[in-house]
Amino acid sequence: MIDGAETWMGAVAYAGMAPVVSQCVDLKFFCGTEHTAMSLPVFDKLGSDLQDDVMESAYVAQIFTQGMNEAALTDVIGATNPPRAGTIFAENNTRVATLSDAELRKAEEMCSPEFNPEPWEQWRERLNKWSGGYDTYQEIYDIAREIPRDTSTVNVPPQRWWTS
Repeated sequence: MIDGAETWMGAVAYAGMAPVVSQCVDLKFFCGTEHTAMSLPVFDKLGSDLQDDVMESAYVAQIFTQGMNEAALTDVIGATNPPRAGTIFAENNTRVATLSDAELRKAEEMCSPEFNPEPWEQWRERLNKWSGGYDTYQEIYDIAREIPRDTSTVNVPPQRWWTS
């Protein structure tokens, strides 16, 4: 299994695949957060107080989900090398492969829209249309790189971006 999309290596456990997956490769491709969305026209129909409540609830949910997912990776899943005793990976002899920075860069250059844009063009155009014409990938890419690469996920401060 490679990464776990929105739940990192937790996808192996959540899908009940740990007994049949012998190794997970941590490519560090995904943000590890869950996603929930609301139609903008529906959101716009809400009063301003309720809109604020929805945004604040999303902010608090982000903090909780990020912290719980991060803790579960090591304490429940066992996404460490070697997996901690008592974790799902340790109990199922699932190995965790960590790659060097050079190997991670090679994988990024093979797969990232930054280096290999063609397979992603259709999805980027679709996202850009939904966003009202913003280059969604580039916006996220640039913001993500404002944080030093070696920063632990739990040390990334959540922000109320809609108030700035």
